[in-house]
Amino acid sequence: MMQPQLRFINRFEPLKSKVLVLVLLCAAVLPLSGCWDSKEVQSINFITALGIDYAEDHYIAYAQVIDFSSIAKQEGPSQREDSEIWIGQGKGTTLNMAINDLYRSSQQQTLWTHVKAIVLSENALNSKLTDIFDTLLHSGQLRYTPWIYGTKEEINKVLSPSALLNQSMQTIELFEPMKLYKQYSSFEPIRLHQLLDGFREPASTILVPSITSVNTTWVQGERKPPLIQTDGFYVVSGGHNQGRIEEQHAFGARYVKYGKVYQYPLYVYAEDKKVPLLSLSLRDPRTIVKAVPEGNGIRFDLTTLVNGSIIEDHGKPSSVREMERLAAQQIQKDIRHTFKIAQSRRVDAYGLAEHLYRHNPELWKKHARNRANPVTDFKLGKVEVQVNIMNASTYKYNSS
Repeated sequence: MMQPQLRFINRFEPLKSKVLVLVLLCAAVLPLSGCWDSKEVQSINFITALGIDYAEDHYIAYAQVIDFSSIAKQEGPSQREDSEIWIGQGKGTTLNMAINDLYRSSQQQTLWTHVKAIVLSENALNSKLTDIFDTLLHSGQLRYTPWIYGTKEEINKVLSPSALLNQSMQTIELFEPMKLYKQYSSFEPIRLHQLLDGFREPASTILVPSITSVNTTWVQGERKPPLIQTDGFYVVSGGHNQGRIEEQHAFGARYVKYGKVYQYPLYVYAEDKKVPLLSLSLRDPRTIVKAVPEGNGIRFDLTTLVNGSIIEDHGKPSSVREMERLAAQQIQKDIRHTFKIAQSRRVDAYGLAEHLYRHNPELWKKHARNRANPVTDFKLGKVEVQVNIMNASTYKYNSS
């Protein structure tokens, strides 16, 4: 007799079916999530540089916009079109009003998250630094990493430079100054946060690089296109601009004030000679400052140590020690010259007041705390320079 077949009903089968359907639905929807509100690059104005001027009792905000869509289409260098760079200009009695004025005709959404450089006019540096940074600090989009510059030139010209060999505008010195500074340490770049860190310190001294677009070196066909280069620095202390030191008077600051010097040429001349006797590449200068009360003022004695390599040697002097002596003599002249020019303009280019504030508080309170121009009581005493020539920077070859 046949046994009746028993059929077991799995009560979990309906649940499995529902789970399978839910998984399939999630897999279908997942690729769509996160992209519903995305926008193409060409549909957003990305501000790459901000310029600020102050004239006739109102602010002028300049915004540089680069056409990223045209850059993205390029597989290599190509001829730069003028349309790739747009400069917006807004005006207002406050900086925020001037920035908002830019939106009126911007045509589409404008973002400030890609700002890589901020350029301040000399008028803005001289009168409105506190207001400018109060506004920038309250910005929800602006980062603290843009490079900061000052300029005597019209800002719209500085924000409309060319790129050498028609490279991307994002690679010029305005946006990537450290690459060039490591090869040619002329004026030390600083970022916005570095300026803000010492902006409200009672004696902090910050050297803000000065830039220009005047090009006297490179030629493209029959014209000299505008190219960014540094031509001096502004001395900002206690939230105010003390003044500007031009390139030809600024050599001494490189040995006394800069945080890091990678390499910089030093040319040693004999009297009434146009060709240098010796050319060195200097790096890593370090200066020890000692403050000594003297009469009604303070004397500062400096001891500077510099490493260097020989680049050119025209036969004189013959010994390494003589080369080091002549190089040290030239550096000493540069240090004294910069101090003399800066003091005549009541500018503390070496940050000597800051040195007192950090190392001799009593002297700072007595000679610098309540004085608008403490450098008038400063005197440069001994300047001892020691140059250490590490190598001759020559290729070794086998004459055989």
